[in-house]
Amino acid sequence: MKIIIIIEKYGGFCNRLFQSLHYSAFSIENNIYFFNPSMLGLLRFDNKFFYFWDKVNNFFLSILSKFIKYLTAKDQICFYLNEKNYIKIVNGWGFRENKLTKKYHKELKEIYTFNKKNLKRKAKLLVNYLEKLKKTGKYLIGLHIRRNDYKLWNDGKFYFSDEFYEFVVKKIRLDFVNKNKDPFIVLVSDEKISSKIGVDFISYGSWKEDQIILQSCDILIGPPSTFTMWASYISQVPLIKLTSNKMKKFSLGKVCEG
Repeated sequence: MKIIIIIEKYGGFCNRLFQSLHYSAFSIENNIYFFNPSMLGLLRFDNKFFYFWDKVNNFFLSILSKFIKYLTAKDQICFYLNEKNYIKIVNGWGFRENKLTKKYHKELKEIYTFNKKNLKRKAKLLVNYLEKLKKTGKYLIGLHIRRNDYKLWNDGKFYFSDEFYEFVVKKIRLDFVNKNKDPFIVLVSDEKISSKIGVDFISYGSWKEDQIILQSCDILIGPPSTFTMWASYISQVPLIKLTSNKMKKFSLGKVCEG
């Protein structure tokens, strides 16, 4: 039996999902058993106990990762039983198998889809409401406004003002009306946002609830972020990336392939 174990979480929740996704795709292709202990409970739970367990779990994983790097000065170590049986312990962020994440999207979606049963009642009602809107002909647009760490990350390149987002909302709404769509814009963010931006609904749920909301939309828009990329990949919906506060036109967007 061939086994790959990843022992280092990388970044926030969606970074961790992408990190795990590519190893999963590689393992499916090569008939390898894959285990990522940093993902334990991530897909199913969203509560105080999970966050406590997650911190404890990743504390011990970080120690183990540093120990392996100290021993090997590499991002992986392999214990061979024989040519067909080994245990490979890996860490790091850079491993990518984009062709395989596209090839095995169906299988990977089954693995990485969130458990909606554990959503709070308010979030369940919202998801049901959005699904009903789609049935009545509404075209759901998911807008992600990321602030907090983006104020400093990349020298604030993607930290956009409310005024810019207000322009984006007006322009996007008009663009889709001209395409004979009936847009309904849902906003998710990591901080409180002014209602002056002009969206139809603002969600202030947990990261997982907001992620599920984005996955329910027909198209997504936001600054470059694994948060919107993950929703685009799982649901295979187009993503329009806001790369500059000087943008005046917006493309149809592309589906993230992994």
